[in-house]
Amino acid sequence: MVDVPLPPHVVIHRRDGKREILLHRSVAVIGDTKIEVKSARSTVILPLIGLGTVVVAGLLLGAGGSALPFWALAAVLFYCLFAFPISVMGLVGAVVGADIVVDADKGSATWQQGYLGMGIGTKELVPFPKIDYLEVTIEGAEEDRWRGESDSLRQFALWMVKKSGKRLRMAQIPVAAYTQEDGMDRTLALGSALATLTGAEIRIPKDWELVEIDTETLEPVKRKGKAKRR
Repeated sequence: MVDVPLPPHVVIHRRDGKREILLHRSVAVIGDTKIEVKSARSTVILPLIGLGTVVVAGLLLGAGGSALPFWALAAVLFYCLFAFPISVMGLVGAVVGADIVVDADKGSATWQQGYLGMGIGTKELVPFPKIDYLEVTIEGAEEDRWRGESDSLRQFALWMVKKSGKRLRMAQIPVAAYTQEDGMDRTLALGSALATLTGAEIRIPKDWELVEIDTETLEPVKRKGKAKRR
């Protein structure tokens, strides 16, 4: 059960009781026994455009297709045959599919196929006992990368590391350097939920420490929970 308390400023509560965390072009949906990382809702736009063009092409063919030259008719028919199934699969994947599913009932984490696979074809399957730990990494904070200056962006990423040493990325969140605490909060919130569900340890960079913040007073409390850079 994912009953771990999550920072309210990075969590969206849904009507169905589930919680959401916005990531980079994706969203993590946290339920009682399942966590899903899905593509952002905006991914339905491209499939809808594809279906719209197919409908328009069909109407044009029905209205005056016989007047078109053979090569134009063949091109339109070929486009419809190609675009329609891809758009339908893309729409289904955007609405009900998921890129990553971590299911406590099945005891495994599954990486699924993307656009053409509708988010349902298994690409990687990791049983919980094969998970070594979860890790939060940050890119862009190294001060020696650009002549002694750090990047203006921070790329946070959450990784699942198998006992074999293979690393699988769960999520990534790019943020501006001055909002890096928010990036860490989002990444760590998802990592904490996954750690609770899978029983795996979560590790953060050495120059960060966990400090719990009172959401009303915004003051640190004695117990640890929120990440801050030293």
